[in-house]
Amino acid sequence: MGDFSDAFLHLTFSFALCVTPSLTTLSRPSSCKLWKKFHLNEIHKPGEIVLGGLFEVHYTSVFPEWTYTSEPQQPSCKGFDTLGFRDAMTMAFAIDEINKNPDLLPNVTLGYSLYDNCGALVIGFSGALSLASGQEEQLLLQENCSGTPPVLGIVGDSYSTFSIAIADVLGLFKMPIVSYFATCSCLSNRQKFPSFFRTIPSDAFQVNAVIQILKHFGWTWVGLLVTDDDYGFYVAHSFQSDLVQSSGGCLAYLKVLPWDSNPGELKKIVNLIKTSTARVVIVFAHEIHTFRLIEEVVHQNVTGRQWIASEAWATAAVLQTPSFTPYLGGTLGIAIRRGEIPGLRDFLLQILPDKNDNNGKNMVRQFWEHTFNCSFNPADWSEDEGVLCTGEEDIRQAETEFLDISNLRPEYNVYKTVYALAYALDAMQQCESGKGPFNGYTCASFQTLKPWQLLHYLQKVNFTTPFGDQVSFDENGDALPIYDVMNWLQLPDGRVEVQYVGEVKRSAFREEELSLDEDAIFWNFESKQPPRSVCNENCPPGTRMARKKGQPVCCFDCISCSEGKISNTTNSRECFSCPEDFWSSPQRDHCVPKKTEFLSFQEPLGICLTTTSLLGTFICAAVLGVFIYHRSTPIVSYFATCSCLSDRQRFPTFFRTIPNDDFQVVRQNVTGRQWIASETWSSASVLQTQQLVPYLSGTLGIAIRRGEIPGLKDFLSQISYDQNDGNKNNLVRQFWENTFQCKFDPADWVERDEALCTGDEDIEQVDTEFLDVSNLRPEYNVFKAVYALAYALDAMLQCEPGEASFSGHSCATLQTLEPRQLLHHMNDVNFTTSFGDQVTFDKNGDALPIYDVMNWLWLPDGRIKVQNVGEVKKSDSRGEELVLNENKIFWNTNKPPRSVCSEPCPPGTRMAREKGQPECCFSCIACSDGKISNKTNSLECFSCPEDFWSHPQRDHCLPKIIEFLSYEEPLGICLTTTSLLGTFICAVVLGIFICHRSTPIVRANNSELSFLLLMSLKLCFLCSLLFIGQPRLWTCQLRHAAFGISFVLCISCILVKTMVVLAVFKSSKAGGAANIKWFGAMQQRGTILVLTCIQATICTTWLVLSSPAPHKNTQYHIDKIVYQCAIGSTVGFAMLMGYIGILAVLSFLLAFFARNLPNNFNEAKLITFSMLIFCTVWVAFVPAYINSPGKYADAVEVFAILASSFGLLAALFGPKCYVLLMKPEKNTKKAIMGRSIKL
Repeated sequence: MGDFSDAFLHLTFSFALCVTPSLTTLSRPSSCKLWKKFHLNEIHKPGEIVLGGLFEVHYTSVFPEWTYTSEPQQPSCKGFDTLGFRDAMTMAFAIDEINKNPDLLPNVTLGYSLYDNCGALVIGFSGALSLASGQEEQLLLQENCSGTPPVLGIVGDSYSTFSIAIADVLGLFKMPIVSYFATCSCLSNRQKFPSFFRTIPSDAFQVNAVIQILKHFGWTWVGLLVTDDDYGFYVAHSFQSDLVQSSGGCLAYLKVLPWDSNPGELKKIVNLIKTSTARVVIVFAHEIHTFRLIEEVVHQNVTGRQWIASEAWATAAVLQTPSFTPYLGGTLGIAIRRGEIPGLRDFLLQILPDKNDNNGKNMVRQFWEHTFNCSFNPADWSEDEGVLCTGEEDIRQAETEFLDISNLRPEYNVYKTVYALAYALDAMQQCESGKGPFNGYTCASFQTLKPWQLLHYLQKVNFTTPFGDQVSFDENGDALPIYDVMNWLQLPDGRVEVQYVGEVKRSAFREEELSLDEDAIFWNFESKQPPRSVCNENCPPGTRMARKKGQPVCCFDCISCSEGKISNTTNSRECFSCPEDFWSSPQRDHCVPKKTEFLSFQEPLGICLTTTSLLGTFICAAVLGVFIYHRSTPIVSYFATCSCLSDRQRFPTFFRTIPNDDFQVVRQNVTGRQWIASETWSSASVLQTQQLVPYLSGTLGIAIRRGEIPGLKDFLSQISYDQNDGNKNNLVRQFWENTFQCKFDPADWVERDEALCTGDEDIEQVDTEFLDVSNLRPEYNVFKAVYALAYALDAMLQCEPGEASFSGHSCATLQTLEPRQLLHHMNDVNFTTSFGDQVTFDKNGDALPIYDVMNWLWLPDGRIKVQNVGEVKKSDSRGEELVLNENKIFWNTNKPPRSVCSEPCPPGTRMAREKGQPECCFSCIACSDGKISNKTNSLECFSCPEDFWSHPQRDHCLPKIIEFLSYEEPLGICLTTTSLLGTFICAVVLGIFICHRSTPIVRANNSELSFLLLMSLKLCFLCSLLFIGQPRLWTCQLRHAAFGISFVLCISCILVKTMVVLAVFKSSKAGGAANIKWFGAMQQRGTILVLTCIQATICTTWLVLSSPAPHKNTQYHIDKIVYQCAIGSTVGFAMLMGYIGILAVLSFLLAFFARNLPNNFNEAKLITFSMLIFCTVWVAFVPAYINSPGKYADAVEVFAILASSFGLLAALFGPKCYVLLMKPEKNTKKAIMGRSIKL
């Protein structure tokens, strides 16, 4: 791409300067000569008024190497653009139509001069200068200048960058420029481009139109590609700012397409498109750049993308090829408004080349050679058998899109542009003398017309085209915008049809309005539906958004709300706590009333506890009676705090040793700011005033390098004004009048008796900073710049013929010096100033940069001293380097201030971006339970490992508290003591029975079974110890097996004893003797063994198939690990418990049936009572076990084991021990055989 430096370089060659025969002649020059004539592709038609046009008839250029050792060659144009030529011919047609219209510009013939910009700024700018100054190399000067008349207005350019450059320069002369294709929003700036108009909407509207489409389809994650020119840069800037303001989404990437062919860069860009998650790609680029891009897309086979086209290529036929169709099908584009131009096709058919015109730069001739693949000049043949053009070829027979006028878009804008200029000229022609808009109510005439006068009428243009569109310009030179929305429909035969599917427009009464026919849109996806293009899916209710560090705002994680918190909107940034009596639903999207849980009278545990409570109430009543009887006894509490207990009327004897509950800047005086100054005011004395010192002292600034220029002050002191020079624009005169507050001409006095300048005033006696050379900064740069030019000229003068770098090894002379020759020597300049600074230029014309860092020191007398405290510089060997003397810096706040939007988030918190605020502004949110952050400014909180929990400060993880029924805790100690106590009692009872084993009461109750029963009860007591302590694999496996076998052994003994009792009583009846033989000692032992073996089999099968094992349970407490034994198999546990229950119920039923059998010491009653206790305990155990969390489940099971064991021990052996120990007289055979026994 040609850039501004190229353009302005050629601008220096194109000024029309008057050249006299001798440099010493003071007479008026006789001719004016162009320094440079540009050889451009052109078409001309003479006329009384000539309009200029700039079009892209060739879409690229090849630049030669410029060494400035010979006259630079112009770039050559390549790639004929048929549609660009049709744009130029549309202007010619419009002018021809206007000349034939008797109602518009009657008696005035319009002509045109059309130039080709060849897709290069330097060529387009050259064309604009040629239009403004003419192309005649020699112009004879007369009283009335004659020659080719300059143009009064320019149609074009098509590129925004070209239009900016042209309007920037020609705007100085108020030359009207009306573009048909330049869309950069920057061109709407009336201060910079006062003479620029356009008939195409600006990019500001186009960007908003694209954003409207993105929002319509919910595309929030898109890629943006722009060209490497002002068109692309302004689009990128507008898109980024407007996208954020509209909350329309985020850019996944923004890339600049290379202006020239750069395969390596294009490969990187396409690879980014391929790997990005963005499915929508927006391309603001010209046809040639888009073509190169899609070629690489095809090469890398990047499919599944939705392309959004700018107006520059939304309808480009060059991209509608079969190879591109699979990739670009379904494209949505913003297209210029389509129009109809009656008669244009007939005009295009009449275009013929002039056979007598041998100018190879004629665009009609170039079009003809391109269309028919021939040449008018055989010397141009690239092959020996080239085709010679005759000029009589039939254009109707050629395969060209030149005659296809079904889709006139840029052409329609060209048509409107020419007519706008014509209507402005017509309005000027109809002006009536004495009623004109100019000074003295005069009118402009075509003979004396100035371009700025045409601007007046152009601003007021208002007309309607034959197609029905109104054309007028607003205060910025823009027409009311409207765009067509186009869709690339892939036809069955592989071709593409660009169809109209809607429009985006703005009227004077409404904002942008998007209308789409979605049913007509073709989507190039398997689903035939619009694609989904988001960085992250929306966070549903029940989650919150967590921004990702360094990512756009559209990229976030969805974090589930913690328990007790909800979010009820999509993409919520925070989760909100539920009210006190509510809890979050499982989906965390709404609050639900907390479950009301209480100990119910209906559940088994409630029934048991109610019974116990009533029993306790009864006991309390009994105790109350005792206390009432002894009511004068005082009560002293150490823990009861209720204030109600202080009522002496109700509680006269109550005391306690614990307290009761009743006891428990300048105008606004803005200070404290650290100012950072740019080089424009870092050493400005105008700000170093007493009033501003308290506010600006301590300022740090970047200042231009200070230097010293010996002799400058003496030179400045000698400056004086020549009074014989009457030029009031003389800068020395203006300086003198300003310094001494006087005037050389009394006519300039504003008031009478003002001072008259004499020119003899003494400048050294005036209080002025003019002579202060202690801080030379811009002046030092001026000094170096002048010396750089001088050294270049000196090097040129020292050139020796035969050794020079110019053509023929010749040297330049002052008489024939051309600026390009001086450029050659400027590149080689290398010298050192008297201050010691080296001056040389790099390939870009830049010197090595260096800045002084300045600090504003507040002196005790209230003044400011700007002191040097460091420097910033860049060298070839090092990058940018900052050197500061911090000890020297004066801080107005005594120390370097702290300036942050938000303080860093400490460990234990995470950063939460604030919507609409910069990235530096955020809130610090404490990590939720179980999560930590261990570094400053963490974007996320991380969950602790499974066996760890967050520290209270949330900055590190701690091992979770392991909870189990321990031997060390009070509950474990109580249960262990109780278990050992039960074991001891069993041993004591066993000892008693052994001591009295020969007594009748022991023998009568089957002493062998009694001993076995006591042993099994001892095992029952001891097995409870396996439920206490940290669960291990062997304890988990053994606890239920030991429990099950011990209890089955116990119940089996009771069952056999019951069966023996029944058998004995049945044998005492007639015919019952045979029953007793089945219940001998061997049978009893065998029965117990078999019953116990069944339980042992169940336990063994359970342990083999699904063994209980230690389990870390975190369901009860998220911050604790409840260490318990997982039963492994619910079926195994149920069979174990069920088997015990069957034996217990069977024993209970048999004992119940035998309770009334005659005998003085019938054990059936005791067995019935013991089994009743046993069943009651275990029935109550089931709900209590299920509802008990963690270690309390083990405690409940231990309690059930101990309670049932004590119940059996007390019921079965209590009465017997009472007889053996307290009533030995009853321990006789006679007493036992008696009718009754009183215990």
